[in-house]
Amino acid sequence: MHRDVIALTEFFRQLNDIYFDGFLDEPVIRWNTRLRVSAGRFIPGSRKFFNKFPPAIEIASYLKTEQGAVALLRDTMAHEMIHYWLWVRRRSYGHSPDFYVKLKEIGASRYNPVPRGRPYKYVYVCSACGKEFFTKKTLGSLACATCCKRHSGGKYDGRFKLYFSRNLSLDEGRGLLGKSRYI
Repeated sequence: MHRDVIALTEFFRQLNDIYFDGFLDEPVIRWNTRLRVSAGRFIPGSRKFFNKFPPAIEIASYLKTEQGAVALLRDTMAHEMIHYWLWVRRRSYGHSPDFYVKLKEIGASRYNPVPRGRPYKYVYVCSACGKEFFTKKTLGSLACATCCKRHSGGKYDGRFKLYFSRNLSLDEGRGLLGKSRYI
């Protein structure tokens, strides 16, 4: 087993003993290289006898290189373990009132403090009002919501279709993260 996975397993065991009285069986624990905005995720297992797959906790691999990585990893593991703990108890395992009670008790974070959003790549423009929309992916057939609401009762209208305008440079795209008017 890889050293990094052993470290995650050790976090799980420590937190299980401290906050869950050793109640939780060890799920599949693994790194996920594709997580960017969320720091981790809990994947519920199957409860059916013939279609059995175990629950899993995945942690974003980029957290290993962040400043204060150990604290971030422990915090993320604790957050995901609350989801798992609620699932095992057959309770609502989303961000429910029970989740927030346990989150406060543990002192873990609700949100990822170091998300890695992808930069915007494209600019689309409304053919009617000229408003710009910045996207990370190419768009299909979409229309300007403002114009459709104003002139078509909120229904799609091809007169307000968004057209590709230009590509953004990497620096421009990164500079737009966290701003409004994006798709």
